Amino acid sequence: MNYLKKLGYTAVLTVCSVLAPPLVMAQSPVPVLTVELPVQGITLQYSQPTRLDQVLTDANANGALGYFPLSAQLFDRNAQPQIANVKQKVLDTLERLALQEPQVKSMIEQIESFDYQARYFVELDQNAVMSQADKNPLLVSKKITVVSKQSAWKGISAKSTEQQHFELYLTDRPTSVYVVGAVKQAHTLPLVEHAQLDNYLTLLPKGQLLGIADNSTAFVIQPDGQVNEISYAYWNGKAAYFAPGAIIFIAFDSLPSEFSTLNQDIVELLRHKVNL
Repeated sequence: MNYLKKLGYTAVLTVCSVLAPPLVMAQSPVPVLTVELPVQGITLQYSQPTRLDQVLTDANANGALGYFPLSAQLFDRNAQPQIANVKQKVLDTLERLALQEPQVKSMIEQIESFDYQARYFVELDQNAVMSQADKNPLLVSKKITVVSKQSAWKGISAKSTEQQHFELYLTDRPTSVYVVGAVKQAHTLPLVEHAQLDNYLTLLPKGQLLGIADNSTAFVIQPDGQVNEISYAYWNGKAAYFAPGAIIFIAFDSLPSEFSTLNQDIVELLRHKVNL
């Protein structure tokens, strides 16, 4: 598990396995749904399709009580190849741009230093999930699947026969925000209540902003994956909210036309960053 690896573990130990409903090995040797909780070090397994509220209830019963909902993350392991492709596309674009603008190499290093997984964007506040039916989905992969003609003729969905595998990160309230993008290196800054972007930028070491940084616009990727574009120049500055654990992306300015979507592509990739 990524979290345990960061702590120096070379082997993964499942502390507890919860089977709900119980698996009968003679009838169903393989679980339909597996949800790993790397922070708590447990694995939940289910013998039939299961809704999110049940998973959160079981997680709370096994050490996740009191997590900070806004920074909780659910990842769809079956869809991992899709986000790997997104990452590679961004890196390929940055490599091409670096031939014209060497400063971009710092962004390449930042991208490669982060861990990304295919995020399953859904509300993870247990109260909201339990009280609103539209926020309580069955946990089924959103990966793009190709169904064979034979299966299609039989009316069989690829997703209906596939084992579902998710990772659920439930953590305490973060105490930091992160600055990435057109800076010499990524920075972790202490969370300051009611602070604005200018306040955070003053906490950076002098000379950290690159010459190709956009000096008036940035993006904030909130920990739940929501994105806000903010203006911070003195002539168009607007107040913005930075949630605990937010990522501040300093955009690149005056990109050549063939790289016009690069800022947005990087922001989309950062929405899938594992925030540990």
